[in-house]
Amino acid sequence: MNTMDNAKVIETLEKQTMYNYFEKLVDADMHRVVLFSVFPFTAAPNFSDPHAFVLVDDISRFTALNTGRYDN
Repeated sequence: MNTMDNAKVIETLEKQTMYNYFEKLVDADMHRVVLFSVFPFTAAPNFSDPHAFVLVDDISRFTALNTGRYDN
């Protein structure tokens, strides 16, 4: 195998790994949480500054992304 073939093999493996990652991530149950910052003096929520993140509900699905042992 020459260098160009190695690069193509590595690129193909990376694409397959990302595909497997996204496939399992899509199957995991999750929901979105939005938090708002607060004003310093009134402690009222600042609705113009939302911060959203995603919580994975089914952690066993998410940890199954590692095809080996869970603690490696």
